[in-house]
Amino acid sequence: MTAMSGTPAYVRIADDLRDKIRRGELVDGAQLPSMSQLRDTYGVSSTVIRSVLAELRNAGLVVGQQGKGVFVRSGAADRATAPPDPSALLRRLDELTETVRAMDSRLRILEQAGVKSSSDS
Repeated sequence: MTAMSGTPAYVRIADDLRDKIRRGELVDGAQLPSMSQLRDTYGVSSTVIRSVLAELRNAGLVVGQQGKGVFVRSGAADRATAPPDPSALLRRLDELTETVRAMDSRLRILEQAGVKSSSDS
């Protein structure tokens, strides 16, 4: 699962788990493997697995229970086969656009601070 494909690892892994839900390998109420098991299975970091779980949670496919684990939500197989909601995609795109703008602004501030400190030397 760690092969270079141009698609982020978290997307490929989320798609794999989504397929398992769709095919019924992971049924309503089933507990997903632990983070360490998912890390070992897919050969990725904890950060990637957290992104996978966030992706599945945002799609309404899983729900986490503090101290117990992450479970397949009721009706997840139907949601896994449904096409993405365009309004949700647009909201996500708006969120990402805003994040990029904020990062660009921070980068400009850091670059200006770097220019000032290097000219002070």
